[in-house]
Amino acid sequence: MKGVFLFIFYQFVISIINSFILRKPKSYKLEKLPKVSVLIPARNEEKKIERCVKSLLNQEYPYFEVIVLNDNSSDRTLEILKTIREEKLLVIDGAGEPPSDWTGKNWACFKLSQKASGDLIIFTDADTYYEKNAISSVIQDFENSGLDFASGIPREEVFTFGEKITVPFINFSIFSIFPIFLAYVAKFLYFFMFANGQFIIFRKASYEKIKGHEAVKSEIVEDIELSKLAKKHGLRTAIFNLSDIVSCRMYTNFKDAFFGLSKSYFPLFQMRLLPSIFIWIWVLVLTFAPFYVLIFYRLPQMKIFAGFSVVETLFIWSITTVKFKLPFEIPLYYPLTSLINSIIGFSSIILGLMGKSSWKGRVIKTKDIRLI
Repeated sequence: MKGVFLFIFYQFVISIINSFILRKPKSYKLEKLPKVSVLIPARNEEKKIERCVKSLLNQEYPYFEVIVLNDNSSDRTLEILKTIREEKLLVIDGAGEPPSDWTGKNWACFKLSQKASGDLIIFTDADTYYEKNAISSVIQDFENSGLDFASGIPREEVFTFGEKITVPFINFSIFSIFPIFLAYVAKFLYFFMFANGQFIIFRKASYEKIKGHEAVKSEIVEDIELSKLAKKHGLRTAIFNLSDIVSCRMYTNFKDAFFGLSKSYFPLFQMRLLPSIFIWIWVLVLTFAPFYVLIFYRLPQMKIFAGFSVVETLFIWSITTVKFKLPFEIPLYYPLTSLINSIIGFSSIILGLMGKSSWKGRVIKTKDIRLI
């Protein structure tokens, strides 16, 4: 039981440190502004693509282009894109089916990068939306800091109860488990790097240097693998808190959230069976063991430790909620959120073992499954 209490304290410390590391972009006056290419892979995004593209076309930043690749959509995505007539927008219809050793998204991003003419390239998702000053704010900080690669965590829009008990777990995990600060110490600690595919920015020369999406062509969680690759190659990196200027509505109901997250959780652990099983059991233990002690143990000392653990976990959820502008009630749901996400984690393992992981009508090719 002491191991549970110590790990929760570890999470508490990590969340405090990460609250300083995950800073918001700062504004600077630059003498020269680089051209930016914003790249959007879009597959069956008829409900979201218009809001995304129009928010980007409305940017205050003067030198940019928006390139959207309609990735063989079977809905009205292309039709909607054709109604948006703007000089800065380029729509590409189809990239062809990806080669057998590529995932669909990585293939689309690779094709997009070949069309980009900017000095900087931003990869973003079709369900992500930008305030007018978003691109300008990020570029100013990116250039002033001399970065080669950066990613950021937007504000996740969660409106339905099903979204509220699934999506915020991602923010919580990033904030309390990833010791992101260690990745800044030295490049050999690259395995602590993190990135969010909702917003990734590269200096184009740096992207080409590490071979970009081609180097991670078979990865499902390509965003994190790209960040590790960037750090491994000695690129200057940063992670931003973008909650003031970028937002994302990942899913609109519980069902979409369940199956959407199921495609990612097993690959997140490199398709390693035993570590994946252990992680999701450990999440359940961390969540419910303190409550078990409070209810059934008689030793006062154990009850004190358990009480502190619950308070610390609530604090982590609360600071996560404030930092990323989530609904105020999110911390109250955390036992249910952990339970649901653990079930999603086990579902992801089962789907991976059966080779039935899919997203937006396309079967996801998985890497070889390993025991450990």
